[in-house]
Amino acid sequence: MEDLAPRERILHAAIVLFARHGFTGTGLRELASIAGVNLAMINYFFGSKMGLLKEILDGFFEKYLAIATRELRGSASMSTKLSRFIYSAVCYFESEQDVLLVAITELPHDDPEIIEHKANWARQLVKLLEQEICKPLAEETGRNIPGTCIGPMLTSLMASRFLFSPVMQQVRKSDEDPVDIASYVEIITALFLQGLAAQEEKNCKSISTPT
Repeated sequence: MEDLAPRERILHAAIVLFARHGFTGTGLRELASIAGVNLAMINYFFGSKMGLLKEILDGFFEKYLAIATRELRGSASMSTKLSRFIYSAVCYFESEQDVLLVAITELPHDDPEIIEHKANWARQLVKLLEQEICKPLAEETGRNIPGTCIGPMLTSLMASRFLFSPVMQQVRKSDEDPVDIASYVEIITALFLQGLAAQEEKNCKSISTPT
């Protein structure tokens, strides 16, 4: 990290600390020490710890949205586009696991500023999903599922491998091999498509919970 410019050192240190200790659990003095800078430099580049978090979120969601746009748009079938998107997104998540952890789990629920900041990115993704997934799905199956449902559902499925990785490493049997990325993508795609796009689902009656 010594070879990085101060701004990049701060970002790198923040990602690692936020991923391990959380946003509120990370102090600026600790961050400055790990990054090898003084406190004034953090304020100079990012304005505040909140500004630093926003920078990390923007970097993650900008790339995630770019992947979704590249893989979901076009004339291919819905299943083909969805499979491409899942593969590319999972590979991206694997390469940026700490950033993923911060972006997905770091949401101060009492902070409207961060909620709205994430919502601005989510609106763009939902709009894309509505056009490229929800609309074709409705045409094929008659099922109108909003992008605000499909977006979190799909992202959670793809991210779960990495969010639960430390726990599953302890739970996995000693003779059990981890599922490789290609198989993981195939499983998610099958679950998602067969669960949402199966024609017979149209005829299923809603299940009432016992009283």
